[in-house]
Amino acid sequence: MYSNLAIIEMGFCLILFFTAWLATKQSLQLRRSGTAERLHRKCRKLLYMTGWLTLSAFIVLICIGWMITSLPSLFWEDRLTLNVPLIVAPLLAILFTTVPMLFGLWKETSTTSGKLPDKIKHELRSRLFVLPYQATALGAATSFYCTLISPIPYDKLKVTAPLILYVVIMVMLWLQHDRRFGSLREWLRTRRTLDLEEDSPETRTQV
Repeated sequence: MYSNLAIIEMGFCLILFFTAWLATKQSLQLRRSGTAERLHRKCRKLLYMTGWLTLSAFIVLICIGWMITSLPSLFWEDRLTLNVPLIVAPLLAILFTTVPMLFGLWKETSTTSGKLPDKIKHELRSRLFVLPYQATALGAATSFYCTLISPIPYDKLKVTAPLILYVVIMVMLWLQHDRRFGSLREWLRTRRTLDLEEDSPETRTQV
């Protein structure tokens, strides 16, 4: 039973990796949409790809859950402490941050035409459209590799290197987005300051 579940798990980890990689490419293309109609179509495609990505992740988790309920802890303790966080954490980031933002853009552009407003252009520069998909692809690849090399019983030393590599790459991706979108944060800070000034009692009194 363990061998069959492990093969299914690793197979869907690969599928998860490729779907997350495709989703990353699609998310990077959002900011180059140009028009509301094009952005509407791209958001729909990315939401569709996210659905397949989520399904693949759930099948991986089902396999791990099946191991937990039917096999001794010797066979699944590494999955519970290592593979599950690598799959679940990025997936939650997608479902609770990226998907609501995508759905909001998809809904907003359904009644909009022509060139994209500056507000949407700046919103598309957020790292939350890209980084969760990158984390999902990297987490799936790391989970696959750790399952491939980790023997039974679980050897923590063997998975140290891929975990360190995972952390290093994620930090590099975060810093890359941080540098790239520094102007976005400055723009948002300026807009927030202007909004606060407009809502201040002095401004309302003058009006």
